Amino acid sequence: MKSVLGRLLISASLLFLAACSNSIRSNVATFHEITVPGGERVMLTPMLAENADSIEFRQYANILAGHLQSYGYKEPGDKDPQLIAGFDITINDGREKLENRIVPQSNLYWRRGFWYYGHYWAPVYPPFHDPFFNDNRLIARTVYTATLRLELRTPDGELIFEGRAEMETRRKDLPKIVPYLAAALFESFPGESGTTRRVVIERKKPTGE
Repeated sequence: MKSVLGRLLISASLLFLAACSNSIRSNVATFHEITVPGGERVMLTPMLAENADSIEFRQYANILAGHLQSYGYKEPGDKDPQLIAGFDITINDGREKLENRIVPQSNLYWRRGFWYYGHYWAPVYPPFHDPFFNDNRLIARTVYTATLRLELRTPDGELIFEGRAEMETRRKDLPKIVPYLAAALFESFPGESGTTRRVVIERKKPTGE
């Protein structure tokens, strides 16, 4: 009995570890005419006018501003901006995606038996069947695609940078997704122009772990 329960616990642990991921992957595409990021003064603004007064987009702007500052860009302050950074963040309605998952066999039965004056429960396995043999099964899940777009323009409207970061997620939760999209977009900024690359960002651990 102890060995059976042990094997059950091991199988459950393996499934749990397989379901967890310590990193987030994004596809990043950049097109630009930037050689080396300079110390220009940058003003951040949503691309869509309806998001200009959004507290949510103000929070996203602060995240992007932090990354821009890490590359030497500055806030305009009381001076006129030298660059305008327009950004937009969207998430679609989702689609069904088939995933190949390892699933343990569940055809495990129990029977009641008697031994002297007591009784016990013991597992019964169907003939020629190993209940601990893992199956590869296709499982349908809903996944969403979140997209971050960023443009840098001069005050007269000349476009000098455009970038896009996309990632798939199982939860439609932009506030938790945007920091990873921003980190992926600014990985090795401005990046090689005219290419799409795969960027892996380590998942942040919850506070207290």
